[in-house]
Amino acid sequence: CACLVASEICIRDSMTHYEPRHQAEAKDRLAIERVLALDPRGLFETVASRGITMCGVIPTTVTLVAALALGATEAELARYATSGDVTGDDRQVVGYAGFVIR
Repeated sequence: CACLVASEICIRDSMTHYEPRHQAEAKDRLAIERVLALDPRGLFETVASRGITMCGVIPTTVTLVAALALGATEAELARYATSGDVTGDDRQVVGYAGFVIR
């Protein structure tokens, strides 16, 4: 999901699904690094090659392409969390990340 606010684009997505927290966080970190680098191709390739079950990889990739076309120069991780933060169960979590692109 993405929204445009003035000169910022906000993205939020679910990341790795139903893996132990330590594995989910490690995989998600790889995808997050590509978003923060404003690297749409790298994001798509990383998610595909590492088996990251990121639901919105295509919309996030397209949003990065659009943001770059609009002159974006930086990305910020607004928040990362997992379902385990709420449930206390770290055996099978879903990761969630929110970004601000400027």
